[in-house]
Amino acid sequence: MRRKLKIFVPILLAWGLSFFISIKLGIVITALLFLALCFFVIFSLLNMLVKKTNWWKNQYKATEQFVSNEGYRDNIIRNYDVVNLGSNPARFAFFYDKVKGQSWATGSQGQDMDFEILKYYHSYLKKGATVLIPIMPFTAISTYLKERPEYWDMTYYSKFAKILDKEQVNHFPGGNVLRKYLKNPLRYNKGSLRYVFCDVQLDNRYQLAEQPMMKMELEQDANKWVVGWLKEFKIRNLNDVLEDRWKKYYDEALELNKRIVEFCLERDLKPVFICVPMTKHLSDLFPVGFYQHMIKDFVNQANCYNIPFLDYTYNESLQDDSLYFNSFFLNLKGRKLFTRQVLNDLGIRS
Repeated sequence: MRRKLKIFVPILLAWGLSFFISIKLGIVITALLFLALCFFVIFSLLNMLVKKTNWWKNQYKATEQFVSNEGYRDNIIRNYDVVNLGSNPARFAFFYDKVKGQSWATGSQGQDMDFEILKYYHSYLKKGATVLIPIMPFTAISTYLKERPEYWDMTYYSKFAKILDKEQVNHFPGGNVLRKYLKNPLRYNKGSLRYVFCDVQLDNRYQLAEQPMMKMELEQDANKWVVGWLKEFKIRNLNDVLEDRWKKYYDEALELNKRIVEFCLERDLKPVFICVPMTKHLSDLFPVGFYQHMIKDFVNQANCYNIPFLDYTYNESLQDDSLYFNSFFLNLKGRKLFTRQVLNDLGIRS
């Protein structure tokens, strides 16, 4: 309120002074102020409409399970038995219905954000709770993406600004404007206006319970994943990750995973490394050397405290096409089956 007064009081004084100096000047100033007011009202209305688009809702759809200042009383469950971190594959891998659990995967989510979420929300876990730490195909070198702002941009970080503490957010790239972006997206992304007139579809993937793709489509989808990774990490083929130029990022990811594990153990939590399943269409595209280096060797080196490691990458009982809605993400049926399997393997009653 004080900030607004600091802005408007000088304007009102200048407006009144203009009439004292000259009636014509006062009229001109009045007209300019009226135009400014119209612009402000129209901009505010358009900004409000942007935040009502599916494009905007889709960005934050996977954050609705978190307690926040906006919906604090809507979800205040505590003493969780099990939670999972992770990106989209993890988001679509877990479904907790007969156990007190929650997914802390928000879609596109690097392990640095896994750690930030864990640091902020760990108090909602009971003593001895299980923390599932997903290891994805490119987790071992994912810190490289901090150098690709087109992948981790303001839209990416704003999702975490919505659910994390202000002090945490201040350390993010562009942290000083992230909360402003959440309030006024149109101010920082003029291109978002187009979604008011030509919106995208609402993301309903989490509700899918069947496999909509045929075998040929699944094979094409699996190839698209590989092509996407090659583009994302600027490599020619999957074996290129074995080159020495990736060692820096590999070591950074190892250190980050060790810190996450130590954070859990220091608070009497039970960390577990886990690889979620995928269809054979996708897993068969991973060269032996890639899987050995990026998954098995990576976990072995990160696992200084000998915590459990559950690897379902090639688990045939979980690779049936009917359990997925593409070649990588489990559908509702698959999530329920997989989560029961994980809880059973961990000895958690559900």
